[in-house]
Amino acid sequence: MAVRRARAGPCPGCLVDMEYQLRQRDRETYVHVDLRGEVTGRGLHERFALHGDVAYNVLQSACRRLRRHGFADHCGHAWDYERVFADLRRQLHAAPGMPVDLARFLLDRSL
Repeated sequence: MAVRRARAGPCPGCLVDMEYQLRQRDRETYVHVDLRGEVTGRGLHERFALHGDVAYNVLQSACRRLRRHGFADHCGHAWDYERVFADLRRQLHAAPGMPVDLARFLLDRSL
């Protein structure tokens, strides 16, 4: 998934490509994410992984990493949320009511 945004006023320009894939590790499913591109003309490359039960937090985690590279919250993001969530639901075989480890979720939010 690619996000391209031209500089507009105080909001920096960016070109970010986010690729993700599910992998098994220790009998658990993880979503591995690779962010590459540019924000304000500077290179960006970050990798991270989320446990399958908190995988729906992937875009929030990606946005937090973009902020570290100068992309401000008030500038908005052009992610295709519905497409990402539908794809994750399909790949994870997710169903309503599946449990989420709250401690793991809160740990991810603190990183």
